[in-house]
Amino acid sequence: MNKKILFIEDDVIVRENTSEILSLANYTVFTAQDGKEGIEIALKQPIDLIICDIMMPKLDGFGVLQLAMKNDKLKNIPFIFLSAKTNHDDLRKGMELGADDFITKPFDESELLKSIEVRLKKKEFSDAESRFSADDKKINKKSVTENYINNIQDLIEVFSTRDSHFYPKGENLFCEGNRSNIVYLLRNGSVKTFKTSEEGKEFITGLYGNKQFIGNSPNIFDVTLNENAQTLSDSKVIKIEKSEIKKILEENPHLTFDFINMLATNISENKEKMLQMAYSSVRGRVAKTILNLTENKANKTVEFSRSDLANLTGVAKETLIRTLSDFKDEGYIDLDKNSITIIELKKIQKIT
Repeated sequence: MNKKILFIEDDVIVRENTSEILSLANYTVFTAQDGKEGIEIALKQPIDLIICDIMMPKLDGFGVLQLAMKNDKLKNIPFIFLSAKTNHDDLRKGMELGADDFITKPFDESELLKSIEVRLKKKEFSDAESRFSADDKKINKKSVTENYINNIQDLIEVFSTRDSHFYPKGENLFCEGNRSNIVYLLRNGSVKTFKTSEEGKEFITGLYGNKQFIGNSPNIFDVTLNENAQTLSDSKVIKIEKSEIKKILEENPHLTFDFINMLATNISENKEKMLQMAYSSVRGRVAKTILNLTENKANKTVEFSRSDLANLTGVAKETLIRTLSDFKDEGYIDLDKNSITIIELKKIQKIT
């Protein structure tokens, strides 16, 4: 059965053209010319995904999302903003309200279709996981709050048995400045944390792998997040309420120091890696970055976009690509789209 999409847009040309694109992609499309009409349609029709403009008469896109999030029938429907509004405050507001994606006009057809595909797949995954029995969830909760936990690894192993949320590559987990009562534990995949300057320049503050808590200590203990987080590959993330973490630490006080020490160690290691790369030559920085990313990988292969790798290394994308090409020509690495494989480990280590 074709997935049903509601497209809310006051510009008749954009509405008709986009509706045609979605229909050609085998989606059943419902259209509305303003937010009020869109909400009325969504309450009458079974909808799988909503695409909505922001600036509209009667009820704007933010209002549509707010009403949807308050309605039990609509709150779990994937929601994509499509708008010419592109500043950071609008993006943050949309994320805070619960939007799944934010695409700016003019947009590429493939970008919109890809976003729709990803959101629908994520919803299917979430629905499948939600079918786990309530008894299993109670058992998982009990094993944390009532059993004695020897160390942080025991705690992580217990949490790792819980349901996870699927986040496709490039998905934002949280944004700087947002308020959150959730702690994120990465079951598997890879995640970066980063800050963005007023000029839009990105600075990566941390990299996280399997069975690691994501973010630094303020992200864990405060309600306001002080950095952004985004998946670098398809990832499964376990969400834990901060109140539960607090209760566990109160009932198992021996874990408090270990927990803080683990977070401090993560921060220290990330800072040390950044400092080492900052004071190395370009070749040394690129080599060091590759080594850090493949440190715990048996096949010494890592999938990383050239843009992310350039931001992490602290060099221009063109400089990075040129350096990687040199390494490949010298026989040190192999390149395949976004993947990098170390062939001569000792030679790469000597460069650093």
